Amino acid sequence: MSAAEGFRIETPRLLLRRWAAGDRQPFAALNADPEVMHHFPSVLDRAASDALAGYCDSAFERSAAAEAAPFGLAAVERREDGRFLGFAGLHRQRWYPDDVELGYRLARDAWGRGYATEAGAAWIAHAREAVRLPRLITIVAPGNAGSLAVAAKLGFREAWRAEREDREHVVLVLEL
Repeated sequence: MSAAEGFRIETPRLLLRRWAAGDRQPFAALNADPEVMHHFPSVLDRAASDALAGYCDSAFERSAAAEAAPFGLAAVERREDGRFLGFAGLHRQRWYPDDVELGYRLARDAWGRGYATEAGAAWIAHAREAVRLPRLITIVAPGNAGSLAVAAKLGFREAWRAEREDREHVVLVLEL
């Protein structure tokens, strides 16, 4: 088994792991929630959600071939009850291919509980210690106060603003 195949990070409350078939339905529900998707171009139908889940998981294989250690956009599972909460992780962002982005998306009922910060801190440690990256970026819609607050808690600082695909975004940087 490759390092990417058995990838997992455990935090006090979360398991960050490769995607499973059972994650697709709750992920589709999350992506169909207009409040969750408010800062994205649109809600996703089931086919688009499944395609995104495939992209998230395939990032592990792509990174394993090119980086010091694998990373991807992992499924986030609450350890207490095994519930799928969304995703969090690292990937090469298409708009900024020289950088690795910390990204996440959680179900609405998981907001405000510190899960994004906990998962983000675990990924930052992995990026620093295992992948040995010099920095991370995170991309946030300027009106997304919750995600901007998480980024600040994790130590990210605003670096620039840009517009891509008719959407404004803030790029925040964390030097590792």
